[in-house]
Amino acid sequence: MKALLADVFHWVLRNSITFLTIVLILVLATFVQKEVKELSAAMTDQATLSGGADEFRRYIDAKEKETTDRAMQFEKESVARLKSRIEAIERRIQETRATQKSPASQVLPLLTGGNVVGGFLDVLKADAEIKLLQQEKAYLEGLLSAAENVGRRGDAEQEMERRRQLHVAAYAVLMKNESGQAALIDCCSFSARLNPWSSDYVRLASLKAANVELRAANLAAYESYLRQSRVVAFMQKLKAPVPFNAAREQFADSLDALEQGRRAVDQRYGRNWLIKFSTPVFEVLPTAIGVLLAVIFVPVGIKAFFYFVIAPIASRRPAICILPLASGVIESGTRELANGGERPQISAVAVSVSIDEHHELLVHPEYLQSSPVRGIKDTKWLLDWSFPMSSLVSGMVTLTRIRAGGPETVTVSATKDPFIEIGVLSLPEGSVVILQPHCLVGVVQRRDSPLGISSHWRLGSLNAWLTFQLRYLAFHGPAEMIVKGCRGVRIERGDSGRSINQAATIGFSANLSYSTSRCETFVSYLLGKQELFNDNFSGGPGFYIYEEMPHFGKKAGITGRGLEGIADSLLKVLGV
Repeated sequence: MKALLADVFHWVLRNSITFLTIVLILVLATFVQKEVKELSAAMTDQATLSGGADEFRRYIDAKEKETTDRAMQFEKESVARLKSRIEAIERRIQETRATQKSPASQVLPLLTGGNVVGGFLDVLKADAEIKLLQQEKAYLEGLLSAAENVGRRGDAEQEMERRRQLHVAAYAVLMKNESGQAALIDCCSFSARLNPWSSDYVRLASLKAANVELRAANLAAYESYLRQSRVVAFMQKLKAPVPFNAAREQFADSLDALEQGRRAVDQRYGRNWLIKFSTPVFEVLPTAIGVLLAVIFVPVGIKAFFYFVIAPIASRRPAICILPLASGVIESGTRELANGGERPQISAVAVSVSIDEHHELLVHPEYLQSSPVRGIKDTKWLLDWSFPMSSLVSGMVTLTRIRAGGPETVTVSATKDPFIEIGVLSLPEGSVVILQPHCLVGVVQRRDSPLGISSHWRLGSLNAWLTFQLRYLAFHGPAEMIVKGCRGVRIERGDSGRSINQAATIGFSANLSYSTSRCETFVSYLLGKQELFNDNFSGGPGFYIYEEMPHFGKKAGITGRGLEGIADSLLKVLGV
C-alpha cells in the first residue's frame, strides 16, 4: 500500500511539473510574441519618424513654393477675383480644421504603441497647410485693401480738386471786393467817405460788410481744401503689401511636435524587453567577433611562423652534447637490447622494486601500491633540497621514503590513471641520463650516497633559444630511476641516429648528441597531432627513453592549449 501511494504521489508530482512547464512555456511564448509584435511596430514607426523631419521639410518647401506661385498670380487681379480667392481659402481652412487633430494629442499614443505614425505626420502636414493658407489669406487681404484704396484715392483726389476750385472762386470774389474798395477810396474824397449820407460812403460800407462774409467763405473753402489734401496725402502713403514670403519660424512648433513624437517612439523602443536584452549583446558583438577571430587565426599565424621560420633555423643548428665524457650505459636497456628487441618495452602496469638495508626508496605516494610491513616509512619533502623549485614543479614533493632492515620488495603502480605504466632504469656508477622530472615517479638510491643531480644551462646556444629548452637536468648513477609513461615506456639505442616525436621523449643518455628537426607535415602540427620538433639522437654509445603515447588527453588542436600550454612551455624552458 505504501509503495502504491508513493507511485501515485510521484505520478501526480511528475504530471504537475509537466503541466506547470507547459503553462510557463505558453506564457513565455505569448510574452515573446507580444514583444516581437511591439518591437516590429516600434521599429517601423522609428524608421518612419527618423526620416519624418526631412520629409516634413520637403513637404513645407513644396507647399511654400506652390503657395508663393499662386499668391504672385493674384498681385494684378481685380477686387472680385481677390475676394473670390479669399473666400476659397477660408473654406479650405475650415474643411482642414474639421478633420485635423492637435499634434500634441498624437504624442501620447506614440508612447503606448499603435500604428499612428502615418496619422501623426498627416496631422503635422495639415497643420502646416493651414498656416500657409492663413498666410496666403493675409497677403491677399493686403492686396485687396491696396486695390480698394486705389479706387478710394481717386475719388479723394477729385474731391480735393473740387474743393480747390471752390477756394479759388471764393478767393477771386474776395479779391474783387477788396479791389472795389480800393478803387472807391481812391476816387472819392475824404469828406465823402466820412459823410454817412453820401452815396460813396454807402457803397464803401456795403463793400466792407460783404468783405467780412467773403473772407469767412474763403477761409472755410481753404480749410476744406487742406483737410481733403491731408486725406489724399495719407492715402498716397498707403502702399501695396510686400511680395509673399512664407515665414518658416511658424513651423517650429510642428517640428518640435515631430521631435517629441520621435522621442516617444524611441522610449517605446527602449522599453521593449527584447531590445533591453539584445542591445548589450550587439554592443559587444563586434568585439566578441574580433576576439574570436583572433583566437582562431592568431594561433594559426603563430604556428605558421614557428613552422616555416623558426623550425628550419633550429633544424640547421648543430647538435649539442651535455656531458660527452659521461657513460651512456643504462642496464635495463642493455639487457633488453641484448635479447634482440628492436623497440624494447621496459614497463608494466606494476613493477616490483627491491631494496635492502643499504638502499632506500623514494616514491610518490600515488604510485605506492604495496610495501613491506617491516619497513620504515617517513616523508621526504623534496627529492633534492639543492633543486627545490625543480622538485616542486615536477611534483616530486612529499615523497614516501621506505627503508628496510633486509631484502624487501615494493610494488609500484599508477593507482589513479589506468593508462600509465611504470618502468625502471638502472644507472651504474658513472652513468648519467638527462631526464624530465615530471616523468619521474621514484628513485632507489644508496642511503650513504644519494642520487646526484646537476643543472646544465645552454644560454649561449641558438638552438636552445629556438626550441625553448635552455636548461637540462642530469641524474647521476648509481641509482634506479622509476619513470612513468602513457601506455608504456620504451628504450632504444641512439648510436646510429634516431628520431622521435619530441612530446614523447622522457630522457636520453647525457653523452648522446642531441638535435632537433622539424616535424614532417605542417597540417599535422597545425591540428595538434604532432609537436613542432622531433628529437634526434646520435653518437654514444647511449640510449634514449620515450613513452608509447605522448601527452595522452592533451592534444592541442589548431588554437593550442591556452594557459596550460603556456605553463608547459615555461616548464620546458626550465627543463622540468
